[in-house]
Amino acid sequence: MIVTWLNHRMSGYLFVEMTGFSPERFFNMCSVHEIEIWGVSDTGHSYRFYMTVKGFRKIKPIVRKSKVRLKVLGKFGLPFFLYRNRKRKLYAAGMVSFFALLYILSIFIWDIEFDGNHMYTYDTLLKYCETEDIRYGMIKSKIDCDALEESLRSAFPEITWVSARVSGTRLLVKIKENEVLSEIPAKDESPCDIVASKDGVITSMIVRQGVPAVSVGDEVKKGDVLVSGTLHVIGDGEEIMNTHYVHSDADITARTEYHITRQMPLFKRVDVETGRIRRGKYAKVFQYSLMLIRPKQEGTTWKVTMEEDQLHLFQNFYLPIYLGDITAKEYISYERPYTEEEKNQAAETINENLKKNLLEKGVQILENHVKILDNESLCQIAIDIVAEEPVGERTSVEIPINQEQEETKESNERN
Repeated sequence: MIVTWLNHRMSGYLFVEMTGFSPERFFNMCSVHEIEIWGVSDTGHSYRFYMTVKGFRKIKPIVRKSKVRLKVLGKFGLPFFLYRNRKRKLYAAGMVSFFALLYILSIFIWDIEFDGNHMYTYDTLLKYCETEDIRYGMIKSKIDCDALEESLRSAFPEITWVSARVSGTRLLVKIKENEVLSEIPAKDESPCDIVASKDGVITSMIVRQGVPAVSVGDEVKKGDVLVSGTLHVIGDGEEIMNTHYVHSDADITARTEYHITRQMPLFKRVDVETGRIRRGKYAKVFQYSLMLIRPKQEGTTWKVTMEEDQLHLFQNFYLPIYLGDITAKEYISYERPYTEEEKNQAAETINENLKKNLLEKGVQILENHVKILDNESLCQIAIDIVAEEPVGERTSVEIPINQEQEETKESNERN
């Protein structure tokens, strides 16, 4: 259908009116001789239709045999357009310049697209491409897609597969990222203690390696040693015969408390739209931009939003031209006290966000209390949470120099 439409306009076609004795015979003979006719309409006393210039030149014998008369009502297509404008040199020069400009623009890259990236953002990948001298507006022939694919795989370990290609005026980069760990982390065996990461009361304790320093039910402060990585060998006389240092390993949970306060003003700023709207247009070509919008009146406030689209002729033929619509809405502002419902909603939002953050860290919430306290100047939201959570964190053990040298010597002798 599209090919036929283009052929008609490139070779030219006519709009013809037919009157006469035997129009049915005329149409039948055109069909036999494969003369293309379309858009036939009956006006009551005549028939009107479209036909090609090539077909019109072959139709004289058929017109004579069918005893009809033809009248050309319109001429369309490129040949007639060029003939009508044969004296308009500037028009022709403009057309030539337009297509020449399109050709020049087609030599450059005006859009870069990444597909399949989840771990790395679009901005991260785009900035890396700029470090490799690949950016908007560069000549397409200077892009080495194979080198770009290799550099992306080398620079980003989680990217396992890359496909880069140039299509039209776009650089299309497809990425596949690794969904598993690229390497297994090395196991840490260095000597360490386990200390309390926060205040609490020990509720459970499973020690796999090291010397327990506390027991279930003990109250601990942040920084207290829970499991020691220092093992003393005691002789018969209760003296320390030797000391060994181990990597402490244990699962320790404690009952902890959180007391959090958040403050909010008593008055809320409210923006109300007046209904007045200003609309305008936005255009950007290369780095130059132009905004066409009626200026605002002095003393008024407006919220301005803009929608921008990059101009493209085909799916992958993008141009360095951006067009957009500007919408400005006038509003007025005033302050009013928060309602009790709004205070409760704000407190509930803060509380839910806090609980979500704690649950993501493996904290089990046992009790949760929220209070709203008002005074003359502000509103205070107090949140008290009782929870149970892991409290152990590792800290390295400082080994005396002489002891460290002896352990190193013994290790070498065993090897």
